[in-house]
Amino acid sequence: MSTFTLMSLGYDALWHGQAVAAAYTDNLDLHKLAIARVSAIHRTRFEALGAPFPDSPDSASPLRTFSAELSTAPYSDKTESFPVVGDWILLDTHSDHTALLAILPRRIYLDRPSATRISTAQPVAANVDALCIIEPVFPAPSVGRIERYVALARSSMCEAVLVLTKTDLCSADAFEDYRSSLGRDVDAVHAVSVDSPASIADFYASLTGKTAVLLGRSGAGKSTLVNTMLGDTYFSGAPGTIPQVVSGVRASDGKGRHTTTSRHMLVGKHAVVIDTPGVRALATTANPHAIDETFTDISVLAAKCRYTDCAHHSEPGCAVREALGSGLLDAERFDRYQRMRRESENQRLRADERAYREQNRRFTKANKSGRRTLMRAKGRSR
Repeated sequence: MSTFTLMSLGYDALWHGQAVAAAYTDNLDLHKLAIARVSAIHRTRFEALGAPFPDSPDSASPLRTFSAELSTAPYSDKTESFPVVGDWILLDTHSDHTALLAILPRRIYLDRPSATRISTAQPVAANVDALCIIEPVFPAPSVGRIERYVALARSSMCEAVLVLTKTDLCSADAFEDYRSSLGRDVDAVHAVSVDSPASIADFYASLTGKTAVLLGRSGAGKSTLVNTMLGDTYFSGAPGTIPQVVSGVRASDGKGRHTTTSRHMLVGKHAVVIDTPGVRALATTANPHAIDETFTDISVLAAKCRYTDCAHHSEPGCAVREALGSGLLDAERFDRYQRMRRESENQRLRADERAYREQNRRFTKANKSGRRTLMRAKGRSR
């Protein structure tokens, strides 16, 4: 039976140093702390995997599970102080109740823009190395959806890995077309099938030493992929997590039901895997530079335009319009690029508006408090 340690979670000298610094800053006793990584978030509590604070980053102490109420989190700033799956945290385990004391600075924070007008971005995971886009080849994969996931990865500065599933359901020629056309914007492409255990083993091996989050629509095969990759050699802290429940897809549209209902981190023999619920609608990132990095071919052409602020409509010397006219640039791809840029701008404006309202609310609250304090002071001075 495999023994999982802090190193299995990705603990290294850098995380060790940051943990010591955080404990020193908050005047915490290291001997009374545990270092852990958040594995699941529930409505009122969270779970974490970790061990008592080690003397060195290569400690062989076996992992154990922790559970704490979310009310123990320091809520001065929800963005920074609300734990998300993948966070490295310091826990007080010597009190009556396990309590969250600190969240170590995140190397990467991955959130998903909301597809609605009023909702804010939803946190997905922290400290991930690879965003694995799980996309079935049957029915036909969605190019636009893949591009949005790639932009999300670029915005978060992690690898974009395309995993084509259910490859046994399409012809060899169709698969090669998908592989060449869909793989140009990502860092790596893998093709997997339940009929080919070797293909899944190769993909799992490519994640060695990394933390990977799996994203995709319902019925894409995420849970099946996790089950096959990890097998019986895993650590989750939650009995019964593996094997995960999987369901079929409707023959009419290829859509499935949500079988994974929450984000959950699993520690495997080679890598840390974060499984997520299926995504029905994905908005584009508010980061325009991430979109430009996704559509590198268009960005290269735009740099050749006569005017630096060229909108690629009817301006003279527009290299993008010339490429469209000659067939060098696909018109549908350019339309998707423009649509994502417009959505990105709208996302940014809505975020600015929310920030303005929040700032105004805080100012009004502080102003009222100050006025009450002043009136009390005047009353006492009479």
